[in-house]
Amino acid sequence: MKTIESILKIIVVVLALLLVSCEEKIDLRVGETSERFLVVDGKITSDTTEHVVNLSLSGGFYLEDETPRVSGAKVVIYDNAGNEFLLRETIPGKYVTEGDVAGEIGVTYTLAIDYDGRTYKASSTMKRVPEIDSLSYRWDNQKGSYRILLFGQEPEGRGDNYMWHLYKNNKHVTHTVDKVQIANDEFFDGNYIKGFEVDWWAHDFDFQKGDTVTVAMHSITGEAFDFFMGVFTESTNGQMGSRPPANIPSNVSQGALGLFHASAVTRKSVVIE
Repeated sequence: MKTIESILKIIVVVLALLLVSCEEKIDLRVGETSERFLVVDGKITSDTTEHVVNLSLSGGFYLEDETPRVSGAKVVIYDNAGNEFLLRETIPGKYVTEGDVAGEIGVTYTLAIDYDGRTYKASSTMKRVPEIDSLSYRWDNQKGSYRILLFGQEPEGRGDNYMWHLYKNNKHVTHTVDKVQIANDEFFDGNYIKGFEVDWWAHDFDFQKGDTVTVAMHSITGEAFDFFMGVFTESTNGQMGSRPPANIPSNVSQGALGLFHASAVTRKSVVIE
């Protein structure tokens, strides 16, 4: 009989195959066409920090120029409680909130972008994320380094989706999507997770004695989950370079590409001794 941890591992393998072809920064290229599509890469979390929205234009697959960044747009995030946050452009294509903004679980956030005579919108509700009870580690002889184990209760009620980020001595080591792990609760809903290896898929972090490892567990929306599934489908059917990626389910209106989503975050650290 498969344990919860082995089921999680199988799920992560499938989803990690999905993520290999897509970096965290969204850069969708379309076929041989002069038409440009707005590409949105934005997120608001439960952290009190600057929240970032990156805007660019899609590049043609055979075009040699760099993907253009979108400058001069008006970008606003507002919620269903009447709060509104105006984002400022710090460098071309990068828009940030003030540093005292924090999202809340259960609140719906809407991103509104005014650019080139159009208004683009995307909405996302911040989902719950469970607390991490503790972290542990085990030595991996084959890798010559330690693996990180997570313990915690997954809440009852299907529909939760998660992503794990790792930090080594305060340095973010899962900065590209092929290094993070992602899963949903379809097969382990309401179970206690005992010793899940959060670095099982992309273990090239060389965790050694004396290192402090921090795990950040993010809730992600079903739309975010479906977005990455769409990337996987397009990348495996040979269509990414031959036509606009219509099968990748963007949640942004007006035919834009990319994703805006809300994410609650919980963290735990361990020192390898």
